[in-house]
Amino acid sequence: MNRPFRDRGIVVRALAGLVAGVAAGGAMSAVYQTYGARRDRRRFPPPGRMVDIGGRRIHLWTAGTGPPAVVVVPGLGEPGLNWAALAPRLAVESSVVLYDRAGLGWSDPSPWAGPALAAARDLRRALDEAGILPPYVLVGHSAGGNVVRLFTAESPGTVAAVVLVDSSHPEQLRLLHGTRTALARQMLRSRLTPLGLRRLAFDAGWSDRAQRDAEARRLPPELLSTRIAFDLSDRHRRTELRETAAAITVNPVQVRRRAPTLGAIPLTVVSSSPDEPPATDVKATADHHRFQAVWSPLQADLVRLSSDAVHVVAEHAGHHIHRDRPELVAGVILDHVRRIRAEAGKGGLTGTGA
Repeated sequence: MNRPFRDRGIVVRALAGLVAGVAAGGAMSAVYQTYGARRDRRRFPPPGRMVDIGGRRIHLWTAGTGPPAVVVVPGLGEPGLNWAALAPRLAVESSVVLYDRAGLGWSDPSPWAGPALAAARDLRRALDEAGILPPYVLVGHSAGGNVVRLFTAESPGTVAAVVLVDSSHPEQLRLLHGTRTALARQMLRSRLTPLGLRRLAFDAGWSDRAQRDAEARRLPPELLSTRIAFDLSDRHRRTELRETAAAITVNPVQVRRRAPTLGAIPLTVVSSSPDEPPATDVKATADHHRFQAVWSPLQADLVRLSSDAVHVVAEHAGHHIHRDRPELVAGVILDHVRRIRAEAGKGGLTGTGA
């Protein structure tokens, strides 16, 4: 046999072995992921109310009693669980609802998951079906701010106050150059990550990445395992990808067209500190200052949404202000609760506690 043909045969066999190995690894990952997801559903039942909104269920994690109901809409790809540490502070004075959007946390997936408008309408239906009546104090963090604005635009008579916590702005993609490309790359990396193998690496003790990611969210210790289960969930990842895709396409258009103003609804905009660099690294500090040169004016612009608005800059806090300064965020929200009750007078509030 001629040497070129022999060498070609070796290459073909090597490539065939590589393809077979990749296929076997993919199959093993899928099988282990299916097993792990079923196990997690048994281990971590929903702590709140599963509300049927017409063939699928939305999870509302409720605490406290009495109106007005504080309704929290978390950021991009985040379940209500991420605000669990703050809920007890709020529940002392009012009812609290942590909202799991479709496909996140314990909520059922939906073919319409992703766009902020669909999430706003799901929330309204879930609150109605659960008997959690207005008035509402709506709290939106990051991309959750878009959901809050759209909810308010469609049901303005139900909303007594709005708190935007380092909220998204419909013009941020246009002004923050490279953001759309960075998010697209992030989506691709996430999509190409075999979750089953990542789950196996965590279960076997080969990697502590999932543990570190969960701990970074500063959750109550008893909820860390639940958060890890979400991070290793195919359903959660699919929804996060869809929300990211919507955030760089349809959501800015929806907000500009449907929710250009809050009118006279009381509003507090809570923004991260522009002078708080994320690290001592020179490049990271420079990147932070470039980002804040755009982000801070956008946050100030959100104050113009209402004729009754206050802007609070959270010193020593990054984007996740509810983690860095929980006492500040809780105080802002409860100020609205007290103001609403004072204005309504005794017996003036008609909402039902959660």
